[in-house]
Formats: sequence, C-alpha cells, structure tokens
Amino acid sequence: MTPNTPFEYFSTHLQVLGWPALLFFAWQVARYFERITAQVSKTIGQIDNLATNHAPHMEESLRTQDGLLHSMDASLKTIADNSHRRREDF
Repeated sequence: MTPNTPFEYFSTHLQVLGWPALLFFAWQVARYFERITAQVSKTIGQIDNLATNHAPHMEESLRTQDGLLHSMDASLKTIADNSHRRREDF
C-alpha cells in the first residue's frame, strides 16, 4: 500500500530514521550516566580510603608535632628567663 499524501510518506520515512536516532541518543545518555556513576564511586572510595588509612596517621603526626611545639615553647621560655638574668650580671 502506497501513502496517499506527502505527509504520510514523510511520516513513514521519518520513523525509519527517527527510531535509530532516538536509540542512539538514549545509548549516549546511558553511557554518560555510567561514567558519572563510576566517577562518584571512585571518589567515595578515595574518601573512605583517606578516612580509614590516612586520617589516623595524620592525627598521630599532629600529636607528635604538638608535643614538639610544646617542648620548643618550654625551651624558649627557659632561654628567655636565663637571658634576663645574664643582663643583670653585667
């Protein structure tokens, strides 16, 4: 059966081209969401790794640095106290 009007002819041929184009577009959108999902999963994994492996090491390092700074503070106070006495001796 042949189409009677040019509109019917155009509509039939548009569907022949339109459905593959629509499927291709849907496939591209699905690939985009897969990439986004993979990136989000990778980021969450890196954050979990940082929280479980690196944060305790960083916390211990900061405690050590805090102890060193406290020791330096005490040493500088002792030096400041002793330098005052030396000025009085001269």
